[in-house]
Amino acid sequence: MNTILKVVDVEKYYGTKSNLKKALDHIQFNVDAGEFVSIMGPSGSGKTTLLNCISTIDMVSDGHIYLNERDLATLLPKEMASFRRKNLGFIFQDFNLLDTLSIEENIALPLAIKNTPAKETHRIVTSLMQRLGIDDIATKFPSQVSGGQKQRCACARAFVNRPKLILADEPTGALDSVSAKQLLELLTELNAQEKATILMVTHDPFSASYGNRVLFLKDGHFNKELQKKQMSRNEFYHSILLEVSTFGGEEPC
Repeated sequence: MNTILKVVDVEKYYGTKSNLKKALDHIQFNVDAGEFVSIMGPSGSGKTTLLNCISTIDMVSDGHIYLNERDLATLLPKEMASFRRKNLGFIFQDFNLLDTLSIEENIALPLAIKNTPAKETHRIVTSLMQRLGIDDIATKFPSQVSGGQKQRCACARAFVNRPKLILADEPTGALDSVSAKQLLELLTELNAQEKATILMVTHDPFSASYGNRVLFLKDGHFNKELQKKQMSRNEFYHSILLEVSTFGGEEPC
């Protein structure tokens, strides 16, 4: 199996020598092409810090992160924006759509940035909107559609460049239960049919159960991993719930 993401002995510190906080403590894991991996942990466990380091928004203090065999620490500042566009897709809790652009224009934005011809852009975006069931709102603006439709738009925008890795940061956090389930089923479908590689941070055991594997982060390091293997999603969900209960009663987030 081709490894897309390799995180090797990563540490991350914040603060000064007199007040140093260790956010990530010797983190090490791989994500193979086509995997759907969930990361869970209590508040302050380091999930957001880890995602920020993988996305090149932040840099590690020690260790290495390799994306498609490129060491992120070797990226020059002028290379980072281009590297993100080519290799990463992002799905955020708050959608991060541009209010002045239509749904179709929001999805097309990554293609416009890399000067994809208009005819090809229209073909790609139209096909993706149909696939995600939002072609009927193509000309509407984000303020005119529901939260679930906004997140489908954000999902389409993340996939439009066919990136090596999709980073999803609490993608269901702002959705009602029906919209959240629809989005998770959509991500599962894209993972299975398009072989999309997804790394999702979530506080929600139900959301995490849609992954093939769950990594539990506590105090800046992984202390448990669960694999779905032959379990049904419902069985996997209950295994995750059992593991979450070992966090000492603290609400995972």
